[in-house]
Parts: sequence; C-alpha cells; structure tokens
Amino acid sequence: MVKRYFYTIIIAFFSVITCQAQFYNTEVEATLDVANNNEFINIVGTAFNKTEISQSLRYVLSVIRTDAKTDSLSKSEEEGRFVLDPIQKKALPPITINSNDPDRIIVLLLVYDLEDNIKGKARVVFNDDEDVDSAKKIGSELTSMIEPANTSPDIDNRHRDGIVLRGIVVEETKTKPGRDFYSMFYTAYSLNNINSDKIVVVKEVLAMGTNTKIEVKVGDITIFEFLTRPSNEFLREMTDISIRRIFYYLQQLERQKNIINHY
Repeated sequence: MVKRYFYTIIIAFFSVITCQAQFYNTEVEATLDVANNNEFINIVGTAFNKTEISQSLRYVLSVIRTDAKTDSLSKSEEEGRFVLDPIQKKALPPITINSNDPDRIIVLLLVYDLEDNIKGKARVVFNDDEDVDSAKKIGSELTSMIEPANTSPDIDNRHRDGIVLRGIVVEETKTKPGRDFYSMFYTAYSLNNINSDKIVVVKEVLAMGTNTKIEVKVGDITIFEFLTRPSNEFLREMTDISIRRIFYYLQQLERQKNIINHY
C-alpha cells in the first residue's frame, strides 16, 4: 500500500511538470551536463538567465532511484538559493554516481523563482529500459538515455533532419584592441552557450582619422558598433553590451520563426 502511494505521488509530480512544460527554460534555462570517466559519472547542473534583469532563484536537485533487485524507490535531494545577473550562467554543486550502478536513476533539476514558480527544468535518466538485464551498466547507455533539457515542442526547435553548423564566430580585426575584443567576445559567447546557427562576425573597419570601429554582426545585420579604445575595462563593457544585443536579437528571430511555423 505504501509503495503504491509513493508511485502515485511520483506520477502526479511528473504530470504537473509535463502540463507546465511550455513555460520551462524560456527565461531561465536549466541543463544537466554529464561526464563519464569509466568509474564514475559526474553530473553538473547549470542555470542560465536569459533575461535583461537579475533573478533571485532557488534550485532543487533530486536523485530518484529504483532498486534493480527489489524495485523499491528512494529519493534524495539538495537545494540552495542564488542570484543570476542578466545573461549569466552558473554551475551548481555536482552529483557523482557509480558507472557500474544497475539501478534506474532519475536526476532532476528544477529552478524556482521567489514565488516558487518553476522557471527551468532538466532531467537525465539512466538504465531506463526495463527489459534490459539489470547487469547492463550505465556507462554503455549514456548516449541513448540522456534527455535534452528543452523537451517541450514550444522551446525545442533544433534541426533534426540534417547537419547544422552552430556557434560560428568569424574574426575580421586589424589592431591589437580589435583582437583583444574578439577574444573577450568569443569567450563570453561560448560561456553563455548562445550556440546560434547564425554566423556572427566581429569586424574592425577604419573610422574617423586613424581610429577604427568594431562592428558586431549577425549575418549581414549590424547589431552593435563602437569606436575602439586600448582599454581592457572598456572592451569588457563593450563585450557585455554586445552579448546582450546578440542574444536578444537571436531570441527575436526565434520568436518570429515560431510564429511563422505556427501559422
């Protein structure tokens, strides 16, 4: 009776999550990154603030285990509070499990706002096939068992029918400040996991007199431009502005694409 009641709670819990899926990962994106070193599997959750405002958040990282021999369920979790600045990504405390563990394991990351609304969700399942012999190990099943963070069709618009090159940033600089800006920009672009299928170009051109100007483009569209200065603090500030402009421009393109596809 107790076991049946526990199953009912788990099913109801995930049903609520499924019903609200269209709201996940739009403002705050949750992800679970998995790394296997043969002996252990390390799982690191991350939260990424996609908005223009700082967000006070709370995370709950749960491990739900079904014993391979007794079929009994157990659950452990840890939680904490943190603040994300605009377009900031933060790594959460990692989880480690044994690669030889035959149990069915669900790792679930939920990110809440101050009103306890779920803003982000990521889920990874190991040893999910009930027909597979329990001796089959987690390490050999990583590829087929990891679910993408964005499982909602309202959010997940990745190309699945061909090869798409993503995250390409082209450098066309002429001076040391231009190269320094490109290095800062590319690092921030990669760390913020923007990963667009649009080609981004950092181009340095002649401006007034002997000055040069940096143009940050998506395709042929100039998103942001500024006169160069040999100051790292200034270049870091320009990097932050450029990343925000690029991010919101790409979001706008994605919304337009979703509207066209919807109709």
